[in-house]
Amino acid sequence: MHVRTPLTVAVGALCAGLALTSTGPGFAAPTVHRTKATTYAFQGSGYGTRVIGGQLPAGSSTTAYQHIGCTDLAGLNRTNDVADATVPGLGTASGVKTRVWTTARHGVVASHARHSIANLTLASSGLGSLSLDAIRSTAKAFHDATGFHATTDTSIGGITFTPPAGPPQSFPAPTPNQPVTIPGLATIYLGSNTATHGDHGATAKALALRIDVTATSSSVKVALSHAQLNDGLTGGIFRGHSNATRVVSALTDIAHSGPNPLSLMGCLGTGGVVRTKSLAGVDLGGQLVVSGLESAQKGSQGDQRAHGFERAKIARVDLGGGQLIVNAIVGKANVTRTSHGWVRNAQGTQLGEITANGQAQTFPPSGVIEIPGVAKLERKVVSKTKTGISVVALRITLLDGSGAVINLGEASLRIDRPQH
Repeated sequence: MHVRTPLTVAVGALCAGLALTSTGPGFAAPTVHRTKATTYAFQGSGYGTRVIGGQLPAGSSTTAYQHIGCTDLAGLNRTNDVADATVPGLGTASGVKTRVWTTARHGVVASHARHSIANLTLASSGLGSLSLDAIRSTAKAFHDATGFHATTDTSIGGITFTPPAGPPQSFPAPTPNQPVTIPGLATIYLGSNTATHGDHGATAKALALRIDVTATSSSVKVALSHAQLNDGLTGGIFRGHSNATRVVSALTDIAHSGPNPLSLMGCLGTGGVVRTKSLAGVDLGGQLVVSGLESAQKGSQGDQRAHGFERAKIARVDLGGGQLIVNAIVGKANVTRTSHGWVRNAQGTQLGEITANGQAQTFPPSGVIEIPGVAKLERKVVSKTKTGISVVALRITLLDGSGAVINLGEASLRIDRPQH
């Protein structure tokens, strides 16, 4: 029994999910192949199972996850095989294999991903067991003489339910409008397979199945393969982000917040277009009120040259109901790469007026102001590498016992050299 689904679709680079205990050989080292530099950006990933929601352990992950990040190298080959994996409270998976690889042969450049599972068994005491065999998904994004293309394929060998008493029962594969339901045990849905292509790239994602498990109220994504290919990688590989606020650490629940609003730079940049995200305001536990948040980024490249920036802005920060007010915070990371090397700086990073209990404050040469019992302020915290720079316009450490360290105006960018 087979379900084969050609696709037409979008990106998906997924990680994280469920606690799995592997009893097999685990991660397989990347196979060494002869690589060839191109002007294309390859990306790919895949995994066997990922469990989302329900009654699951907090620290969980995917089975047999493997990926190739943004690279211009054809000839890469990475695998991850797991002989047997136990999914706590759900069942077992055996023969779980992921392969992602890149090729350039006979005028065809391609990014590939393939995943296969020999057997997936879900068992529940008193209700029987459900076995799915020969699950497979493949995704391919490629460029040939006629342009970019994306294809996908999924297949299922068989579905068998073994009740507590009586003979096993076989079921047909699910269809888009007809899932397979085993009362009290699980419902099996056909996965969402998609693929898209345009003038400058193609993306394919193939998910074989989604299984909703009754006992744990969780969903299991099964056999995901993702492949992406884009052109125009001529000057550099971008890695960057910007966000107006981020709580780095906190000992209590007074202030907890991830990066907001977060902008992530694509590996090819932005095509020379400035992209922005904004938020009217963020209240970090009632202690710190931040208004007028914005993150922005720009990246462009040409032959042997690439340049861009990440920038984060904040109009106003109010700590402790007026105890500390900071206006016009900007953090900016700038990087240019040419055939001669890199130029990276924090030009454009600045702070406006700072007042503490109504009194104007000025930073000493050390760049640190401490307001007893309120906060320690560090301005323009900069870290450089050979290919990039990270900037925090203002770092605030609260001195109220919460232990919170908050970055304001955070920007980071690096541009790696292509191999060609």
